[in-house]
Amino acid sequence: GELIDEYLKPTITGERKDCIAMTEPGAGSDLRGMKTKAVKDGNDWIINGTKHFISNAHISDFVVLFASTGEDDKGRNLLSCFLVDLKQKGVEVAKGYDCVSHRGYVNNILHFNNCRIPGRNILGEKDKGFELMNVWLEATRLTVAATSVSRAERAFDIALDWSANRKQFGKVIGKFQGVSFKLADMATEIKLANLMLMESAWKIDQKTLTSQDAAMTKLFCTEMLSRVSDEAIQICGGMGLMSDIPLERIWRDARIERIWEGTSEIQRHIISRSLLRPLGA
Repeated sequence: GELIDEYLKPTITGERKDCIAMTEPGAGSDLRGMKTKAVKDGNDWIINGTKHFISNAHISDFVVLFASTGEDDKGRNLLSCFLVDLKQKGVEVAKGYDCVSHRGYVNNILHFNNCRIPGRNILGEKDKGFELMNVWLEATRLTVAATSVSRAERAFDIALDWSANRKQFGKVIGKFQGVSFKLADMATEIKLANLMLMESAWKIDQKTLTSQDAAMTKLFCTEMLSRVSDEAIQICGGMGLMSDIPLERIWRDARIERIWEGTSEIQRHIISRSLLRPLGA
């Protein structure tokens, strides 16, 4: 109850801002390999470690932090989730990196040096953070998929308009099969991606969404955006790479979508694992 009043309610009303910290310099896709540790000390937790690529930590009031709290019988890290105020003693919010994608996006590096937080600030059960993380990532992967579809639609609209108006060799370039077939493929891919996205969103409402569903949707939609934005630039030629039209930004921004919220390789791992495990493989 105290955590709800102190963190959840003011975040919902916009009085407080939060960020989430999973990734570390040495632990990206391998989240169980994180080095940040939380050790129980009486009724408190002592946190030490470093997180990076933390979105908008510089304007956040607290962080939803994942840290190792032990090991299982195979020697793998057991993770737990904590709520940590960023003005807490022992927390440093440092400047992050300049990113070629999403230039309006700011990432930060978080350092924890003997940061002490109350025992009650653990979110969920101790050592169950990995399971909690996977539940959250399924939803955020669909968010990435949705923005990818929308930007692909915008890139396509620009390319379509260009194809209908740009003239070369005495006629609009959309009359050339080399361009018109690109448009056909782009439109088909966008429709397929949107149908996958809508099905996954529907499954969320039905409470039947699986990790495989989320992974397939994120994988296809983000890779589709890369293909569509690249073809849109090809149709527009040199002007496609100029900042006078938004294609170069869509193209740049598309690159990160195949990395954050789980790389394309991780999505393929999730999909293939879900196919093979029922067969005992």
